[in-house]
Amino acid sequence: SNWQSGIDLASVFAQNALDGAIIKATEATGYTNPQFSAWAQWLTANKKPWGAYHFCAGADAIAEAAYFYEVVKPYTGCFVPCADYEDNALRRGTGWLKDFLDEFYRLCGVRCLVYCSQSVTQSQNFSEIVRDGYQLWMAQYADYSPVYGFIDNPWHKGSVSPWSGWAMQQYTSCGVLKGWRSYLDFDKFYGGVDDWNALCGTHEVHTKLKPADPIVVSEVLMGYYGIGEERANKLRKDGYDAQKVQDKINELYAVAAKVRPLVQNNMDYLNSIIKIVRG
Repeated sequence: SNWQSGIDLASVFAQNALDGAIIKATEATGYTNPQFSAWAQWLTANKKPWGAYHFCAGADAIAEAAYFYEVVKPYTGCFVPCADYEDNALRRGTGWLKDFLDEFYRLCGVRCLVYCSQSVTQSQNFSEIVRDGYQLWMAQYADYSPVYGFIDNPWHKGSVSPWSGWAMQQYTSCGVLKGWRSYLDFDKFYGGVDDWNALCGTHEVHTKLKPADPIVVSEVLMGYYGIGEERANKLRKDGYDAQKVQDKINELYAVAAKVRPLVQNNMDYLNSIIKIVRG
């Protein structure tokens, strides 16, 4: 994350038996890791397996998923997306998490890994999330002693039911690598490069967004969708790109502003304009 600002990925990969990296992309609906683009470009260009995670803040689930997607979509098919489910998001529960996961999948066509601790898997109901194919990235540490280099068989204990296992385990937050001055999180992925690439998915979008057609524009103008974030969320749920709908409305207002001083009380002129618009 931005806590590792200044890390030289080329140097760290060259000095250590490191296969890939997972980087923070976004948080909530307004924060993007300032290092994300540079790191994502380097990892992609150098053909390193990589992932990107969204730190779930527990705000609006649909809006958070949309924000994550907007930031990472240039790299769709190149990375494994992950939902970091902890802190405030935990208090919203797995229903909130399911909404986030499903919305990102709808937009991107790729399922996120779910990151949480082993204890959380036993304290909340993940059955619907498991049913729909979302895999687990489990965090469980033996202790907080420094770990020099990677561990092939990290310590773990207890069940992660309803998952039958995990795709990846984060087993320390005190990892030490050559070329970096402070601790890093270390993870073990239970698979090979082909397995990782399968989790990256493809560039195909699961559900194409509908265009900003005249009907939805008129419904927005009549107030059926509300205002602000409520409007944006309802539009997304109905399969529309909220920004494109707003762009079309802005176009109409711009036209109206130009026409108003010309029309005044000239009803013939106004009626001719209405006919053109209807056409």
